[in-house]
Parts: sequence; structure tokens; C-alpha cells
Amino acid sequence: MNMYKDRYWLALLTGTVSLFMGFSEFYTWRIGWHPGSTPWNRESLLHASDIPAVLALTAVTFVLLSFIMKYAGRISAFSLRLEPDGKPTDAPFALITVFLLLSWMPFFLVFYPGTGMNDTTDIMRAGIWAAGQHTFVYCMYIYGLTQASDMLFHTTSYGLAAASLIQMALFACGISYCLSWLYRKTGRLWLTVLLSFYYAFLPLIANMSFSNVKDVLFSVVILLWIPLVTSFVSGYKENAWQANRRLFFLAGLSMMLLRNNGIYVFIVMLLCLVFLMKRIRMNLLLTGLVMIVIAVTPDAAIKQILDLPQLFQERVGIPLQQFSRAVAVGVPLTEEEKAYSVRMMIPGRIAQWYDPFTVDLIKWNSDFDFYYFNSHPDDFWKAWKSVGKRNKEIYVEAWLFATYGYWAFPAPDEMTQSRFCWAFSESDLKNGLSPDHNNAYKTADIRTFFQKDTQEKLGRWLWNHSRYLGAGTCLWITLCIGLLLFYRRQYSRFLVLLPACLLWGTLMIATPAAFVYRYVYFFPLCMPLFILLPFLPEGKYGETKWADTLMIEKDDQKGFSSTGSWKKDDGYTHWKD
Repeated sequence: MNMYKDRYWLALLTGTVSLFMGFSEFYTWRIGWHPGSTPWNRESLLHASDIPAVLALTAVTFVLLSFIMKYAGRISAFSLRLEPDGKPTDAPFALITVFLLLSWMPFFLVFYPGTGMNDTTDIMRAGIWAAGQHTFVYCMYIYGLTQASDMLFHTTSYGLAAASLIQMALFACGISYCLSWLYRKTGRLWLTVLLSFYYAFLPLIANMSFSNVKDVLFSVVILLWIPLVTSFVSGYKENAWQANRRLFFLAGLSMMLLRNNGIYVFIVMLLCLVFLMKRIRMNLLLTGLVMIVIAVTPDAAIKQILDLPQLFQERVGIPLQQFSRAVAVGVPLTEEEKAYSVRMMIPGRIAQWYDPFTVDLIKWNSDFDFYYFNSHPDDFWKAWKSVGKRNKEIYVEAWLFATYGYWAFPAPDEMTQSRFCWAFSESDLKNGLSPDHNNAYKTADIRTFFQKDTQEKLGRWLWNHSRYLGAGTCLWITLCIGLLLFYRRQYSRFLVLLPACLLWGTLMIATPAAFVYRYVYFFPLCMPLFILLPFLPEGKYGETKWADTLMIEKDDQKGFSSTGSWKKDDGYTHWKD
């Protein structure tokens, strides 16, 4: 194709993405749109006879992607000439924030004092001791508010309501900041209004706003990385670091404080930005290192003082699932492997409880020796490696099943910890929420604000419509946007997509279940801005290149050299801050 002339690397990259998409398309069809655990808890998945079908789908996908890139590449970017003055926190920031809060408020009142899952009530009851599984900051946020409420009013419901409202306000502010920033870069009020309606009335986002799970605030932090990184790589300001360092500090620190895998994503992003922003490399690196120390210290200190290391079983979800599948399908075990399996969990019980789409039925089973497994990690790794050497295909299949919802095209993600429409009752707050209610529906009974019929209509509407594109579908759309960025020669803008891709990568390494949509809540928030990314305007201080910047003159006399070429060092670019 002419579009790949002199850009064979882009054809190779498109082909690679097409190959993985073709694989995903075929095995989505093979495994099923709404797959059940049976027969996949025993049946083999990968067959050599599948290869021709996968390659045929790869070829079709390659042609379609090339066609889309060719014609989407012709669409003109928004012009920067209409950029309004002011900061993203200026108008219409406050107006959008109020609009979002008013739009979500009726649903919060229907599910007063808020929704969540069993982890929420575990944190309320355990407090600082829950920091072995959750981040210290989020534990103190939930525990502090609910305990203060209990002391003052003899009920934790007011504290949980306060947590819900504070989260809604922060959630709305994060979204409003991004929309106000977008308005200032494009000057298109209609676009800002359209996206405001998207965030206000998409049922899943309304549900997220008052769901007391740490993934909500974490996801809006990932959203904030879009204006941050886009500003760094697009030359909107003469001194991009000076203009965005507060946002960098807030977004980076929050990323690490709100979820355990956030620090790994931040480190990669920091290294990428250090590589690109040449003149402030040392300043940026030192700032990042200080942020890492600030983020790590509370968790590390608490875990050391209270002897609360992160549970080993929480870090090895996929290896444990691989070992369990091998045992469940009945592969021959050596005496040493059999002895370890008996000590961890009797093989017959593993075969009974094994589910290809989640390891939780094993690692939280009453027959699973929790204490032995967590205190003898070396024994597990030894058995895991020994069995895996003889059963590589079974291990690959176990990994594909365990991560199915994150790479395949179906969207059954509403089934597991993905929409939260169980309003906490006083009994739930006192005794803890049953895990069975994580995925169940119930409107408020502590305090009601609507007539029963109205409350149920609003609640049922939110419950029935809190769905989105599947996590795998969102991932492939994101990668296709990345290909479009490369086709349009906006190479450095791929960094805007990188946090989402890295977070997806951590799930492919350590997810405990295939269909937990809360882990990728950032996709519904980020997807509109991802789609707009290739068409956002370039700044007047430089065009995006991978390792250098083409200077745009500030005026005709200063910006153009006597040799007729652009000068590399006359002016202040976002790369060389």
C-alpha cells in the first residue's frame, strides 16, 4: 500500500497489532460472548488447526486498520488560533463541576449513603490493619470518616455519605479540569458541552461517582494524565514544566498513593518524560524521586511497624491459577509436587473449585491453607516451575482464560465488581457486606429521599444500564488510536496513551479475575479524549517528534536562519525546558 511507502516499520507495527487482534477475534468466538466456567475448566483451548483462521482474520483486520488510518489521517486537526485565555480552573470549570454533581446527585440519593463492596466495609472495620491489602491513604480516608461519624452520631452511615460526597466532588473536579483544558486548546464550546453530557449522563460514570472503591479516584487521576502529558509533548506553553509542575506533582503522587500498581506506571512515565524533556532532566528526575519517597514511606512504615506485608497470594494470582489448572485437568504430578499440593489444598478440592476465569475460588477457599501458602513462597515457586516445565500449553491456556475479559471483545464485565448498586444498610455497615452483594442490587433503606416507586425506577435504570465497552475492546481501540498517531507522525503523543496501556499490562500479569471492570474504570473516563487526541492542535512552540523538536518561529525575523532552515536552539521548547 502507498501509505506504507518508506514506512515499512509502520506496516510491521500495524501487522503485529492486527495479528493480536485476529487472535482475539477468533478466540472470542471460540470461548464465547458470555462464557461459562464449564466446559473450559477442563477443555483444551489452543489447537494448530486454528492457525489458518487466525491468519485470515489478521489479514482482514490489517486491511481494515489501514483503510481507517488512511482516511482518519486526512482529517484536519483543530486549530489553536481560537484558544481562549485563562487556566483550566477558570470558567467553565466551576459550571461543569456543578452540572456534573447535580446530574449524579439523584442517583446518590437513591443509593444513600453510597455503594461499594466488601472491601469497603472491611476497611471500615479493620482501619489501618487493612493496609496490608489496600493503600494506607485510602484506608485512612474511609476509616477516618466512618469512625468520626460513629463517635459523633453512633452510626457510620454519615461518614460513608461524607466519603461518597467528597469522592463525587473530586471526581467532578477532575473531569471538569480536563474539559476546561480541552476547551482552551480547541476553542470549541460545542465539543465541551457534548462531552459534559457524556460524563453527566453515562450511567456507568454516574454509578462510579458514589461507589466507594479506590478504583474510582484512581481512574480520574489517570484522566488527569491526558492534559498533563499532552501539554508536555505538544508545545502549548513556552515553559511546559513551569506551567504543569503542580499537576504533575498531584497526578503522579495520587497515582502512587491510590493503588498498589500505580508506582510501577509512574516510574515508567517518569523515565519517558526524563528522556524527552532534555533541559530539565535532572530537575524532573529529582522531583520524581522525591514524589516516590513521599508515596512509598507511609505504606512501607505502617507495614513494617505492624508487620503487614502484602499477601503473597495477592501477588501471584495468575501463577496460582496456572498451577491450579494443571492440577484440575489431572496432569501427572511427582511425589514432591503432590505433597506440596496436598499441603496447600487437596488436589480433589482444587479440581472441584477451579474456575478458569477467577482464582478467588481457590485462594479464598476455606480448604486453602492460607497461612502455609503465604509463609512459604519459595515452595510454591518451586512446584509452579516444576509443573510448568512439563505443561507449558496448559499454563498458557490458564493465563488466557484468567485474563480473558481484558484482551477479548465481549463485554460481560457487569457480572463481577463492575457496577455497584447495593446501598449499604446499617447491618452491612455494622457486620460487613457479604461478597455476594458486590454484584447485587438494592436501593436505600437507611434514609429515603424519593417515593418508593420513583426510587426503584431510578435505581433499576442505573443498574440495568451501567455498562460500557468491554475492557478488551477498549484496549484494542486505544492501540488503534496509537497506530493513527504514528501514521500522523505524532509519535510522542503515544505517551498520553501509555499509562492506560501500562495499567492494562499489570492486569495481564497479576489479575485475580477475568471480568472485574473496576480495574479499568479509567477506560470509560479516558476514551473520549483518547479518540480526540490525534486531532488536538499542535502548540506554537513546537511540533511533536519522537526525539527532537522542530521549532516554529515566534516571528519571521527571529525564527528563521540565514541558511533557510529552522534553528534548533533559538527559543524555549517543551522538549528542552
